[in-house]
Amino acid sequence: MVNADKNLKSKKIGLFDSGIGGFSILSELFKTLPQAQYYYISDDAHAPYGPKTDEYISARSIEISQQLINLGVDLIVVACNTATAASIDSLRSHFPNFTFVGVEPYLNAYYKIPDSLKPSEKKMMVLTTVSTGKSERFKRLKERLDPNSEIDHFGLPNLARIIEEYYYAPTDFSLLTKNIDEELSFLKNLNYSYAILGCTHYPLVKKQIENALNVKAISPCSHVANRVVTLLDIDLSELSSEDFFYFLSTKNNNWIKNKRASILGPFQG
Repeated sequence: MVNADKNLKSKKIGLFDSGIGGFSILSELFKTLPQAQYYYISDDAHAPYGPKTDEYISARSIEISQQLINLGVDLIVVACNTATAASIDSLRSHFPNFTFVGVEPYLNAYYKIPDSLKPSEKKMMVLTTVSTGKSERFKRLKERLDPNSEIDHFGLPNLARIIEEYYYAPTDFSLLTKNIDEELSFLKNLNYSYAILGCTHYPLVKKQIENALNVKAISPCSHVANRVVTLLDIDLSELSSEDFFYFLSTKNNNWIKNKRASILGPFQG
C-alpha cells in the first residue's frame, strides 16, 4: 500500500478510469498543475465498463473513490466518460462532502466556432463509446447543449480497446494506424470539419484520428484540468513540483511509483 505524502502544502488529486484512458487528462494536469501529487487507479480487472450496468459501474466507482479518499486526496477526477455518465450522481450522493470532477463530451465547442465560417466548414461530430452514447446522461447533455442537433453523434465499439491494448503491448505503429483507420472507415468522406473526442482514450491518438478523418479533433482534457485548479483554489507559488505519480492497476493491486515523463508510453509525442 502506498504511503500518502503528508506535506500539507501539496494538494493530492485522485483519478480513476476503467483503464489508461484517463492518462490523457492526467498528462494535461501535469502541465497545468505540476505541483500536486497524483494517485491514479486503472480498474482494468473490471474492464471494459461498456457492457456493465450502471449499477455495477457505480459500485466500482464508489469502492475506488473510497480507496482514494482513504489516501487523503483532496479531489477525485472521474477520468472516464462511461463512469461519469453511469456514476457521477451516485458518487456525489454517496460522498456529499467530497468534490468530484467528471468528464463529458465538450459539446459547447460548436458554439465557440466563428460565426463567419460557412455551415459546411462548421460540420461537427462527437465520437463516443457505444455505452456512453446510450447513456441517459449523454442524451440529456446533448439535448441541453445541442438542442438544434447541430452535432452528429457516432458510437465506436472498438477504438478504446484498440488504444488500451496497444499501450500495454505496442507492436508496429503502422498496425495501430491501420486498426484506427478501419474503426473509423465508415466516417471517411463525410466531409466533417471537427470531431469532439467523447472518450478519454481517444485524445491519446488524436493525431491519428485527425489524419484518418481530415478533421480537427477537440478534446475536453485541458478544460477538466482548469476546472480542477479552480475548484482547489490553489496558490501555485506556495507549492513544490513533483516528477512522479502513483499508479494502481486493479489486476495487480499494487501501488507503483511512475515517472511522469513516461506516462504516455508508446503515444509519447
